[in-house]
Amino acid sequence: MRSWLAFLVFLISSGPLAAQPASGPDVQTQLHIARKMVNDQRNTNLAYYMRFTQEEKEQFWPLYRKYRAAMNEVGDKRIAVIVEYANHVDSMSNKRARNLLDRTFAVQKEKIRVKEKYTRNFRRILPDTKVVRLMQLEQRMDTSVEMKIAEAVPLME
Repeated sequence: MRSWLAFLVFLISSGPLAAQPASGPDVQTQLHIARKMVNDQRNTNLAYYMRFTQEEKEQFWPLYRKYRAAMNEVGDKRIAVIVEYANHVDSMSNKRARNLLDRTFAVQKEKIRVKEKYTRNFRRILPDTKVVRLMQLEQRMDTSVEMKIAEAVPLME
């Protein structure tokens, strides 16, 4: 496995994971730990910035957990693309490169579909101003993770 993949896990988690080797199941374990750390940070940020009423809080968190589970499924597909890229970066064929790019676009589209679906659900329990704030916070956190990924993944030769 590429050493930059371990670096990527380190960047995403901002924790001490990079000292561990990146290979096989260890990478999946590291990615799982990194995702948990990122999701814990998301929850902390939302609890602080959303300023929920008690009623909103009771309705929001179960729905948000479902939303994050759906987003994690999409994230798994994104990770699969990155891992395949890592495994073949030195011997990338045009066919594989095309497939990876097509899968990347499919993942991006799926991510938008999930956000749209759950935005409709969040609108049922929150005022629009809070739904906008929620999506702004989600976008900030997503952008932060995506920037770390972009910085870690080497460009195609």
